Amino acid sequence: MLRYLLTRLAYMLPVIWLVVSVVFLLIHLVPGDPIQQMLGEGVPAADIAAARHAYGLDVPLGTQYVNYWRGLLHGDMGKSLRYNQNVGQIIAQAYPWTLQLTVAALSVALILAIPAGVRSALHRNRWDDRALSFVSLLGLSFPNFALGPI
Repeated sequence: MLRYLLTRLAYMLPVIWLVVSVVFLLIHLVPGDPIQQMLGEGVPAADIAAARHAYGLDVPLGTQYVNYWRGLLHGDMGKSLRYNQNVGQIIAQAYPWTLQLTVAALSVALILAIPAGVRSALHRNRWDDRALSFVSLLGLSFPNFALGPI
């Protein structure tokens, strides 16, 4: 059992490194200047330079990457450019609502899925089994980004 856990941990570390690295690179590949977006148009160049320095965006990309990892390993996810707050605090504020929404969605799914599955199992290959299978397949193939607002 211990060997299994150590093997899974050994597989997990490169995946975490890859995900964090891809997120870091995607943040920096987005076109536009986040500081310019935050401060708006017509801001003096000195203010833009000061904001870049405050957020650590004036150092080379390699140094930013090391600082990014250092912050993550210490539990500091940085400061939000939009809300000017610590990202950890923003996540902590939103987490209870996210958890509540997740539990509500899971409850609705179970309330619908268990009776549908029992009905399909009891009436195999009949019209209601086929209808429930069609509706299930339709629900699985519907894109999540479009299903969310519905």
